[in-house]
Amino acid sequence: MLFCLLTAFGASSSAPARALESARKLITRVAPKYPEYLQTHEIGGVVRLNVTVTPSGNVKSVTPVGGNPILLDAATDAVKQWKYAPSDSSDTFEVKLEFTPRKQ
Repeated sequence: MLFCLLTAFGASSSAPARALESARKLITRVAPKYPEYLQTHEIGGVVRLNVTVTPSGNVKSVTPVGGNPILLDAATDAVKQWKYAPSDSSDTFEVKLEFTPRKQ
């Protein structure tokens, strides 16, 4: 599968995360809510998820593959809200979210 690097998470209190994912076009991306305690204590990491997307573009399921377990809930909750371009079939691919704490 062709992979591309997606960036562009805002400079709000949300995680400055980056996602690596499939060539299927991502239409709506919800930034993960970076837990304040973790960000304050400069705890970051990576979460890898297998994502299954329906032909209509909705996320059907999210399964953890690896990464920092303390960030898993934030990553999963966000990815479940993502919306992809419609396709003729379901797709399953890996998404990688990086949580990088801001230096204060």
